[in-house]
Amino acid sequence: MYFAILGKNPEISMKELELVQAKEIFYPKKGIVIFDTKYAELLPQLWWTIKIGTVVKEKELQELLVDVKIIGIQNEANGKHLKRTVGIRRYKLVDIFHTDKEIKNKGKEIINLENGLYGIVEWYQNIELYETIDFGKPGRSMEMGMMPAKLAHMMINIWLAEFIHKSQLDIEKICIYDPFVWSWTTGMLANYMGYDFVGSDIKTNYAEKNTPWRKINKFSTPDKTFNIFTHDIREKLWNQLEGKDILVISEWRLWPIVKKSTSDQDIQKFQERVSDLYKSFLDRIKELWAVAVCTIPRYIWQDNGIQQVLTKYANKIGVKIQSIPEIYGREGQQLGRKIIIIS
Repeated sequence: MYFAILGKNPEISMKELELVQAKEIFYPKKGIVIFDTKYAELLPQLWWTIKIGTVVKEKELQELLVDVKIIGIQNEANGKHLKRTVGIRRYKLVDIFHTDKEIKNKGKEIINLENGLYGIVEWYQNIELYETIDFGKPGRSMEMGMMPAKLAHMMINIWLAEFIHKSQLDIEKICIYDPFVWSWTTGMLANYMGYDFVGSDIKTNYAEKNTPWRKINKFSTPDKTFNIFTHDIREKLWNQLEGKDILVISEWRLWPIVKKSTSDQDIQKFQERVSDLYKSFLDRIKELWAVAVCTIPRYIWQDNGIQQVLTKYANKIGVKIQSIPEIYGREGQQLGRKIIIIS
């Protein structure tokens, strides 16, 4: 059995968990899920979850921790209990939703689950990877919004969750395409995960500015292709994508920036603008016969008609849209993201 500490968006975390076809799922505590899977080799890829590990009984801990010099635990009472009963040498209090570098690098973190069951953390989110992509790029701008690297990573996993166990496609030959490449957050994640990448945008100056930095970055996978070209999504695609098994992962335009002072009338205009652009995007998806995982803007505390408009248009042209109801957003922001899957 395995366990996972879910992130701030548990519904999205559970959608990503479909990658390993989790079964026998139950929730011992809020924010924690226990499950079984026959695809354990894919567990380190579930990075929307904060921590993942194996589930053991308390009597097994003594043998498993015999050479561990320090453990991380969530409360003093449990630390003293394990020191007395299991014989651990030293413990340190660790927040269940945060990563302690000392424990990660030199010890083991133990999660008290329930009824004598404990979780031993085996995998953590790669925070350094996300911070490098989000903040290390020389070319980046808030003009069109910036999709978080962790969100891009999770969207790739959602696509894999949909098709890896039932598709005839050769996963190693998949090419990820982002038609709103901007500063290529998606491209960096695709390359890191070992996929070929193609990106396009109406302006590629930020992506081009980041190209030298990408090539020398320690998270780069140099033997995978990484190409960018200029393209307006409202026009038919060029031949750069011919002959490829395409997976489309993209952050559609969220612009303009929305503030508390933005009027309802302006938000309505914004929705009309992006809806027209997204219809062109759906046309391109149909041309490619591809599957896409994307985000659409969700205006907090406002009426939102974008998904309804797109669903109606998708039905008209023979494209299917499904969505994850939970909204990805940050506290205090007026604009969130909703994830949709197009097939």
